[in-house]
Amino acid sequence: MTDASAEALAALSGNAIFDLRHFALISVHGDDAEDFLQGQLTNDVGEVTATRAQLSAWCSPKGRVLTCFLVFRHDGRLLLQLPDTLLEQTLKRLRMYVLRAKAILESADDSLARFGLVGEDAASCLRDLLGDLPEHADDVRRFEHVTIIRLRGGRPRYEIVGAPEAVAPLWDACRQVAMTAGADAWELLDIEAGIANIGPDTSDSFVPQMINLDRIGGVSFTKGCYVGQEIVARTQHLGRIKRRMYRTHWNAIATATIRAGDTLHASTHAASPRAQVVNAKAVPSGGFDVLAVIPIEVAASAPETGFALDDGTRLTLEALPYALEDETA
Repeated sequence: MTDASAEALAALSGNAIFDLRHFALISVHGDDAEDFLQGQLTNDVGEVTATRAQLSAWCSPKGRVLTCFLVFRHDGRLLLQLPDTLLEQTLKRLRMYVLRAKAILESADDSLARFGLVGEDAASCLRDLLGDLPEHADDVRRFEHVTIIRLRGGRPRYEIVGAPEAVAPLWDACRQVAMTAGADAWELLDIEAGIANIGPDTSDSFVPQMINLDRIGGVSFTKGCYVGQEIVARTQHLGRIKRRMYRTHWNAIATATIRAGDTLHASTHAASPRAQVVNAKAVPSGGFDVLAVIPIEVAASAPETGFALDDGTRLTLEALPYALEDETA
């Protein structure tokens, strides 16, 4: 078994610990910080509290998701977590909207350390060190100098955030019961949870509903205006959601390649691209687990068998941990 396969296996069914440096943090603070973000993000930032985090997105004026954020509070600041590959362009573009608002946006990567943890034994280790952990997805608990966020997934999964000197002892202790794993294994957990990681190859490609943000609490339809809000609301209320993100398995051989932004063609629908890859990672059992945006009518035509691709491989639909409402094209 390769190191990557061992890490993936530990992440999906054992205990694993992750250095989360493949994500970046933007700190937003100042008198107008919350109001500023309220006019930018898809979710209601007012609901982010000392005990509650949220998923959200930042859209273009055309309602397309530029990046997704995990939004939470730590030491009086609002923090936006996003892929590090999008940090520079996101920070630069967000600052253009500040204008006269009393809001300061800056990278927090140098001042805060983070790691991820998954598995029953790993959670027990953290609990022994700190006390009771947050129980439900997006719940947050503060333990003196560190913030613990319960993340989405079928098994206990947490993110630990704090000053480096406070986080380091927790990392060292939890490493004794968990395998150190990398970014690919962490992304497999997000795929399993049905959470899209938008990167450079998929930025500005989908409205929030296409990647199911409305199904996992990532969009508020009752808050005020934000960038792209008119398009997002129109899509929702006029029933124009024609594509959704599905969790799938691609039975390609191990030497095959697949990456975010690729299109997969169904042999029965060869006239146009049928599935656009959002995220994809190899799994120990063979093939790839894939989050893909697929026309609802295509997915509905073969909910159990999936569909054949032009190269003879097959894309089968897997269960998501949340419901997609019944929709017709």
